Amino acid sequence: MKIVFFDVDDITRNYLERHQICDGDVLMLEESMENITPEQYAQTKDAQIISVFVHTALKMNKETLDKYPSLKLIATRSTGFDHIDLNYCRERGIEVVHVPKYGEATVAEFTFGVLLSLARHIIQARTDMKNNFVRMNEYIGFDLYGRTMGIIGTGAIGRHVAKLARGFGMEVLAYDLWPNEEFQRIYNIHYVGLDELYKNADVVSLHAPATKENYHLLDDAAFKKMKDGVIVINTARGSLIDPEALYRALASGKVKGAALDVLENEDFIIHDDVILKSQDIPMDYAMNTIVNARLMQMKNVLITPHIAFNSVDAVHRILHATLENINYFCQGKVRNSVLNK
Repeated sequence: MKIVFFDVDDITRNYLERHQICDGDVLMLEESMENITPEQYAQTKDAQIISVFVHTALKMNKETLDKYPSLKLIATRSTGFDHIDLNYCRERGIEVVHVPKYGEATVAEFTFGVLLSLARHIIQARTDMKNNFVRMNEYIGFDLYGRTMGIIGTGAIGRHVAKLARGFGMEVLAYDLWPNEEFQRIYNIHYVGLDELYKNADVVSLHAPATKENYHLLDDAAFKKMKDGVIVINTARGSLIDPEALYRALASGKVKGAALDVLENEDFIIHDDVILKSQDIPMDYAMNTIVNARLMQMKNVLITPHIAFNSVDAVHRILHATLENINYFCQGKVRNSVLNK
């Protein structure tokens, strides 16, 4: 069984080298799928199992997957799977598995890290101190205590964010297609409709998956319904926010600040090699890149390169679950399939 891991960093390599993987022929590459050399492709084209990270390939579509005629399993080292063409995988009979739960505490703690940075102007104050240009009146922040957190999506991460918010003394409003009544009762949160959440939340934090139904969930209409001076946080998926609408809301002052760990079409910002190798950039990608660059220039916007998950503890949990997924498959079993979601 030929198994290829793409996007392998030092932590991943050290972990994989210490664990048995299916008694297979395992190849580990630092490169993403779209960046391998012809020589590396010759080594990988007969792979039956590949493991990718969320940044691998702009889209694992027919064009990409047809290069791997023996492929039987894609094991993505992520919870999200919107980078994979599931319909084509079904047609080809390629199984797709993911890691449904690994970092609820990790991402939730990061969410509050960036929220506190915005609320108290921590990064701006540090930068000014380094530049010997301190302006105390620009660092007036606000307390989280007594404010209202609006959480969209109460899966494992969203629920952990709610727990932390309650610990800070915040009120919590939540929206989910499938409300968790027991969680609501135990932690004294309140499930409401989106309009009510927008109207009352001082902070809106996104923890929902990317689907066709919630594409650009936060658009001009949504921002218009929000409180003046709202804070927006996205550690989920970039496509949940219309970047142009967010830019307009920030420029007008409707949104006081935003913390974005994910961006729509973020590969064109995070990975220079992607845009340098792209011969035909779609217009929406180009527009997103321009708007994302403008957002990064705004003092009240904190953008990070999709690192909310990135603690050594969470990475080890991801790798443990991924190896279990692969080993199950080698035994003729399927664990954590996404094809029926």
